[in-house]
Amino acid sequence: MKPSKKLIKVLFVLTALGGLVFAARLFGHGEALADLWWLAAAMVVFACIWDFWRLPKRFELEIERELPHNMALGVRSQIDITLINKHDFPLKMELTDYYPDCVDAVNLPVELAIEGNSKKVLSYHVLPAVRGEAAFGQTWVMIFSQLGLWQKTQKLGIPTSTKIYPNFAPIFQSAGIGLEHQIAQMGVHMQHRRGEGSDFHQLREFREGDSLRQIDWNATSRYRKPISREYQDEQDQEVIFLLDSGRSMRSKEEGRISHFDHALNALILTSYIALRQGDAVGIMSFGSEKRYIAPMKSPTRINHILNQLYDLQSDLTTSDYLSAAQHFLSYRNKRALVILITNVREEDTDDLVTATRLLSNKHKVMVASLRDMYFDNLLSKPVNSFNDALSYCGTLDSFQRRSRLLSKLQKSGVVVADSTPTMLHIQLVKKYLFLKRCSRF
Repeated sequence: MKPSKKLIKVLFVLTALGGLVFAARLFGHGEALADLWWLAAAMVVFACIWDFWRLPKRFELEIERELPHNMALGVRSQIDITLINKHDFPLKMELTDYYPDCVDAVNLPVELAIEGNSKKVLSYHVLPAVRGEAAFGQTWVMIFSQLGLWQKTQKLGIPTSTKIYPNFAPIFQSAGIGLEHQIAQMGVHMQHRRGEGSDFHQLREFREGDSLRQIDWNATSRYRKPISREYQDEQDQEVIFLLDSGRSMRSKEEGRISHFDHALNALILTSYIALRQGDAVGIMSFGSEKRYIAPMKSPTRINHILNQLYDLQSDLTTSDYLSAAQHFLSYRNKRALVILITNVREEDTDDLVTATRLLSNKHKVMVASLRDMYFDNLLSKPVNSFNDALSYCGTLDSFQRRSRLLSKLQKSGVVVADSTPTMLHIQLVKKYLFLKRCSRF
């Protein structure tokens, strides 16, 4: 129990008035004012004693916190705190919640009052800034006496926690929509092909537009009419993501979500679409922390992927593409589409080219590279001074060297998806669906 700010202000004002009265008495005045001051001081002392005596030794206040089952990075979430006052009289208080550093909270602390023998629900919002486990401690409550002259701080409730996942909201918001419509909403347009996949589906009558190589001559002879073989896109395929978790992925655009988080969001969305297309999806991260998820099928396995990757973070380790490729080949020999997600830098040329050539011996390789928006913004600025010209030329030279590296990868048969972080998920889905429709795994 300690004095409140209100009591401190009252005492300060009373002391200041006492000083004025004392100064007046030095000049032979202020006898009446001195009597009034002593009366006011006596009333303040009496009010303090009465307010302190009325304050219960133990507050019958209960608090329950309700967290979301999980939260998504960069998506605002609501947290509800239920307060139950078991006293017959109302309580005034100031409340703040002990939230972790990985989230930003708004509207805290908050002042409120709750009537006697009643319940009140307080809500506030948090914005997750870092993926992983979010541990909330007890709730801090500063309860004021009836006159507000005293205050008592208590920690109530029990610690709780939840998980902060990558931004999976776009997946579940459109989970009930057809895949074609869902992808069209992203701005990706797919061209349908008829019966030109690689897996045999059925026999049917010859149709206008069918190629001669689709004709099944034995069936045609037997039925005495043209019969075509119909094929479907191969479903038993594997998509393996190699996710760079090194220091090149730690960049942030305007201090917001990191390149690694954008890459993880794109990986989750593309994995979901690939699983719905019937492909098996596997993931391997490379950096100081290596994680491996064996290829698996079924759209419901996206939950397993989320639980395995939600707390994976990038670190200060330098990416070693060749070592990652060798490590991956020790796991998988079956041909698959290998998607390497990274931030291509010009100094990585030799290592990256060697790694992709090694992977290309057994797999179809795609390199999805995040391009710093800093380059795009700097190249679009007008050149008004000599320093601007130097910055422009240096940026352009770096940009061109990076483009030559990507061109070199393309000439070696590697599929390249070069995109800004915010558009990576669309580019990744486009490239995957193009390869899928063309049966180019």
